[in-house]
Amino acid sequence: MKIQLWSIGKEHDPYIRDGMTVFQKRLQHYVDFEVKLIPTVKQAASLSIPELKKQEAKLIMDLLQPTDFLLALDEKGKMMTTVQFADFLQQRTNASTRQLIILIGGAFGIDETLLQRAQLKMSLSPLTFPHQLVRLIFTEQLYRAYTVLNREKYHHQ
Repeated sequence: MKIQLWSIGKEHDPYIRDGMTVFQKRLQHYVDFEVKLIPTVKQAASLSIPELKKQEAKLIMDLLQPTDFLLALDEKGKMMTTVQFADFLQQRTNASTRQLIILIGGAFGIDETLLQRAQLKMSLSPLTFPHQLVRLIFTEQLYRAYTVLNREKYHHQ
């Protein structure tokens, strides 16, 4: 299975880039993982929030393949423990999922059309985090889940 983390927004700040590099390198031992940054919609400031979300959704829908499993990070999504997330990854592997797309939406969230397309909506926390930090947190959690699946000592239960 290939996992891609898609995020709308700007390049990583140096402290995020450094952390991402660490966990991306560690993940190479377990899974084909890639981060894809989707540039912000042109003239986003002149658009209403619903129109901006709609245009972001169109960009993403154009990139998605029909067979992609879409996990949308959304504040109203399902919360999971690390072990539950690891179990989810194992289920996707067992189901022969070719590509798992994890989507971090834009500044105002994810348009309803994309949420309807998503096979899973997941929340990291009831707290609000900067998008760049979510990239780092999620990448670390992905690594942590794979260490759980491989019964390694990184995650303390």
